[in-house]
Amino acid sequence: MKTITEERREIPVAGETDVLVIGGGLAGVAAAVAAARNGVSVTLLEKTIALGGLATLGHVCVYLPIDDGLGHRIYGGLAEELMQVCCRYSYNDIPDCWKGSPWKVEAPTGRYQCTFNIPACVMALDEYMAEEGVKVMFDTSVCMPIMEGNRCKGVIVENKSGRSAYLAKMVVDASGDSDVLYRAGADCETQKSIVSTWTYELDVDRIKNETASNDVLANIRMRWFGLRPDVDNSKSEIPTFYGTTADGVNDYVHFSRTLALDYLKKHDRPGYAFMTMPTLPQFRMTRRLRGLKEMQVIEGAHEEHSVGMVIHCLENPAAVYEFPYEAVIDKRIENIAAAGRMVSAGGRGWEIMRCIPNCVFTGQVSGTAAALAIRNGVTLQGVNVEALQQNLADTGVVIHIPEELRENSKKERIMGRRAPGVASIATDSLSYPKTEH
Repeated sequence: MKTITEERREIPVAGETDVLVIGGGLAGVAAAVAAARNGVSVTLLEKTIALGGLATLGHVCVYLPIDDGLGHRIYGGLAEELMQVCCRYSYNDIPDCWKGSPWKVEAPTGRYQCTFNIPACVMALDEYMAEEGVKVMFDTSVCMPIMEGNRCKGVIVENKSGRSAYLAKMVVDASGDSDVLYRAGADCETQKSIVSTWTYELDVDRIKNETASNDVLANIRMRWFGLRPDVDNSKSEIPTFYGTTADGVNDYVHFSRTLALDYLKKHDRPGYAFMTMPTLPQFRMTRRLRGLKEMQVIEGAHEEHSVGMVIHCLENPAAVYEFPYEAVIDKRIENIAAAGRMVSAGGRGWEIMRCIPNCVFTGQVSGTAAALAIRNGVTLQGVNVEALQQNLADTGVVIHIPEELRENSKKERIMGRRAPGVASIATDSLSYPKTEH
């Protein structure tokens, strides 16, 4: 590869903070809020001009269920709180049976989830971060971590002011792609991602003929182009792409828009319109940390250092797992924690941990751990896990699977009891060969 030599220059320090969060998706928001509530200063750097990441700019505006489909609420803490923030304004379709935040619903009439309005959510997140005292820098892309041995002193960024640096005692990598951890030398796994892109559509004929409702959600719907993770894609002609290279990202964007345009050409007519298009490539899994410990996808297994329960939010009913603290930290790097879909969970665990509630949950874990490390003058590997567990439990996080749930969950699932499933999303007819329809 042809190269040039960059001129050596002095880079101004644009800011210093206790905890620096990289990425303003819901995982990054949770990390920032958790750290701030534990008494440290927090700055969040976001490369776009809106918070929410895939949930807003990526149009994945369904906050997936935080219950197991059997009437048990699995998540507390910020994973539940942020659902309420996302639907603070505009429509709110959380089922009545879950309003009031019960831990157990005997006969659930729906999953504990919501569909939220994207613009309203973006503005609610702005308000939320201001309320929590988090400094947010938009339109700021991280280039490289500033390393001193195994410790990250901060990051080099680029924005409209040019190149500068932000310094910090602790860093949370919520980039979704392990960008900071990878460039800091952490052990990571990279894989290609399926094309999975969502948009809103409006069909006047459908409104007139089918819904005739004043309910906004009954009159607009999301449409899904590309491959789905819940079907066999082996015969599909749609390629997969790396989300960790410039070419991969560009090819993904061009291809996903081609799918949408092909559909529009076939269905273009008066009364039908795409209302929005995502402004963030909707990669599912790209690059993740191989941490101090991997999450084990073993139903009901006990983890001594569990920091909370997780489920595959699209399963109904869903098995429950315990998530270990060591899955958000590297073996060697002392002060960078992972948050979101890029935590140390391989195979099926990666698919599980990319769901919104799990991203928020791991954000809370990493932000809390970073604050505790600063408070006690230790590395992330030296955090007292019992103190971390207690801190999280005090916010409503259930650390270990309760014995009653451990005993009864399998029985209930075998009996076939479950609540109605997640919200339906329209799929196009271009994603799969005709033989698969």
